[in-house]
Order: sequence, then structure tokens, then C-alpha cells
Amino acid sequence: MKAAVVTRYGAPEVLQIRDVPLPVPGAEEILVRVRAIGLNFADIFGRFGVYPGTPKPPFIPGLEFSGEVVSWGEQVDGFAAGDRVMGYSRHGSHAEYLAVHCAHLAPVPEEMTFEQAASFIATGLTAYHGIVRLAGLRRGERILVHAAAGGVGLASLQIAADIGAEIFATAGTDAKLELARTHGAHHLINYASTDFAREVRRICSGGGVDVVMDGVGGDVFRKSWAILEPMGRYVLFGVSAVTGRGALSRLKAAAVFARMGTLFPWQLIGKNKGIFGFNLGTLTGKEPYLREAAGAILALNRRGVLRPVVGQVFRFEEIVAAHRHLQERKSVGKVVVTLDSPPAPFVPPGRDAAA
Repeated sequence: MKAAVVTRYGAPEVLQIRDVPLPVPGAEEILVRVRAIGLNFADIFGRFGVYPGTPKPPFIPGLEFSGEVVSWGEQVDGFAAGDRVMGYSRHGSHAEYLAVHCAHLAPVPEEMTFEQAASFIATGLTAYHGIVRLAGLRRGERILVHAAAGGVGLASLQIAADIGAEIFATAGTDAKLELARTHGAHHLINYASTDFAREVRRICSGGGVDVVMDGVGGDVFRKSWAILEPMGRYVLFGVSAVTGRGALSRLKAAAVFARMGTLFPWQLIGKNKGIFGFNLGTLTGKEPYLREAAGAILALNRRGVLRPVVGQVFRFEEIVAAHRHLQERKSVGKVVVTLDSPPAPFVPPGRDAAA
């Protein structure tokens, strides 16, 4: 099969499409023919070798995907060959086939395309886990969503709007902010031209927000923490501020982390604030909860609340350009890579419809 392989840690150009062996599903795994890949900043950090649990090169990166069931292990039930599924894995989705734990898959709703499905499950779970499970956002509270026009940002806006929160959204262009407005944001702040913390204070008559959803980090974290109200909850799920053009600069990364400042437990007590950090890709051992959360976001989708937003679509042979597009933070909505040409049909080892 074809796969995009990280040949060494570094810039997008380290990805090379190669022929690799077909994966064989383990006892609790399902082999999926990948039809679309949803890119995430976790894929960028994995390519740089700084994502937790990243293998040593060469390896196949990729967190989020959609596709069709091909075969499965002996301890898997409830799936049939040809079922349309979407899911996530710690790595491996940048390929024509992927073996993944059955708990990390969900059925694709009939009306969803593969491109939309590849934009939904990991993105939706991230927003749901951060806003509902961790922050416990309530009706009437104020939430600040950074990078609001990205995949997780738009999902966060949709969930927060359904809850009935007052939503502050930041983005780097007016066009991105207009998209955020159409997905539920009430207050739009262009961080490229406006001090977002000062603007939040102005709108709130000197007050702040109750919840922050932050996948950016750096100065954004420091300034957002300062405007978090007592009993506020800060959800930090990424530090995309360290990325940019070309290879990751260790010096730049160190400077970004330094600008975030240092928090000590006693500060949390004195300020009556809380901070949550999480990484969906490393949230292992929580399969029952993940199934429950997947059911919850699918229910939100059926109600028309949570809708995947596909931005730029690239072909598999354009995987380097797709990575570069996301890394340079040019994207709006979800960056998706499609595998249009079906590989030769086969039946690999394991159970299948004829077993």
C-alpha cells in the first residue's frame, strides 16, 4: 500500500510517499481502507518529533481519518465489511489502510461525506471534552475561543452556542472572524490588529471570561489567563504558536514556552482559577468514556448543532502542501486530504464478511 512516511523529523518536505507493508489488525483492531484524512496540529508536532509518544523515523503519521471497514480481529463484534467509519489513532492515518482499535471508531452518518467525516470525530471530541467534560460550560457564562476559524475552534463555537454561552472569538483575519460569526460567535476580535485581552475587558466593562479554549499558547495563554474570572476554567489543548514556516526552531519553541510564564499551585488557590491540559491522542485507557463522548457528539450532529466544516481539500499526492498549509496557519475550517484512487482490492489476514 501507499503511505506518507516521515523519513526524518522536520519540515513538511520530510514526508515521502512510499510503498509499505499492509497492516494486520490485532485482536481488538479493525482494518480500515482510508478514504479521507483530517489534518491536525498533532500531525505537525508528530512530524517534528515533539508530540508525546511519537515513534522514531521512519513512521506513518496521522491522527484523524474516515474510510471503510475491510477486516477485523477475533475480539471485535458489531462491524461489517464495507461499513463507513470515522476515527482517530495516535498515528498511522496517512496511508491507504490503517489498523485501529475498535473503540476509536464511530459510524459515519448517512448524510456525511468522507471528507466531512474526516473533519468531525477528533475535532468534535476535542471541543466536547474541553467545553463540556472539563470546563462544564453553563448557559449565560462567557467563553473565549482562540483560533476560532479552525476545525476545533468552529466546533467549540457550535457547542458553546448550543449551551447558550456568550462567545468571544479571536482569529487573524476579518474573513475568518466572519466565518466564526456564522457559527455562533457574538464578539469578534482580530488579534492581528487588536489587543484581544484589552478588548475583552472593554466589552465586559472591566470583567473577563469564565472559560478559555486555547490551542495556541505563547503570549495568548499569558494574556488569556489574566482575563479569566474567579472560578474560571482554562482549557489548554495545544501550543500551535511554536509552528511557522519551515522546520521547527527549538529556540523559538523555548521562547514561546517562556512567554507563557509559570504557574504554581498556590496561585490557583489564591485566584480561584483552574487549568486543564489534555491531548486526545494520548488519552488512552478511557475507552468507555470515549464511546460515550462519541455518542454525545453524534447526537449533537443529528440535532444539527455540531456540523463539520471542511476548508481546503488536497489530494494524497499533495500531502506535503497540505501539511505546509496547516503549519503556516493559513487554513479555515478543516484541512482534508483525500485518497481518490482506490488501491487494488484484497482480503488481508483477519476476520472479514466471509469469515
